[in-house]
Amino acid sequence: MKRQSRIQTALLAIALAMASFLFAYPAAAGYVRTNVVLRSGPSAQVPAVGMVLAGSRVHLYGCEKGYKWCDVRVAGRRGWMSAHYVSIAYRDSLVLLPTYVQMTQKPDIAVVPFNIDSYWSSNYSDFYFYDEIGTWRNVDWGRDE
Repeated sequence: MKRQSRIQTALLAIALAMASFLFAYPAAAGYVRTNVVLRSGPSAQVPAVGMVLAGSRVHLYGCEKGYKWCDVRVAGRRGWMSAHYVSIAYRDSLVLLPTYVQMTQKPDIAVVPFNIDSYWSSNYSDFYFYDEIGTWRNVDWGRDE
């Protein structure tokens, strides 16, 4: 009985630790300031997966290191857009994301990595460009905003 209790306590501790990690950076709501192309990765060179209209609300999963590109979901579609087109609420007003990052010491937005294989497999396996994934692995990801 003691062994089962210790196992349950250990599992609960692990679950709580994982939950605290997940909520360290809660997903933020963002708003698109102008019509923008939703991309399949953090680059204007990769295929588009949709168009997002100005004023649309986006679910912000996080941004790449440097906060130049952000991983978002809008209208059921997941993709990337330049942070220059995303505004977030800060001190009772909407602020462009790059401005928010400059204004705060520690932005409350997760830094998320991009791995083309896992991201495309999860989101675009039925898209026309998925079979060309080998070609897209060679994109210079840091070249554009």
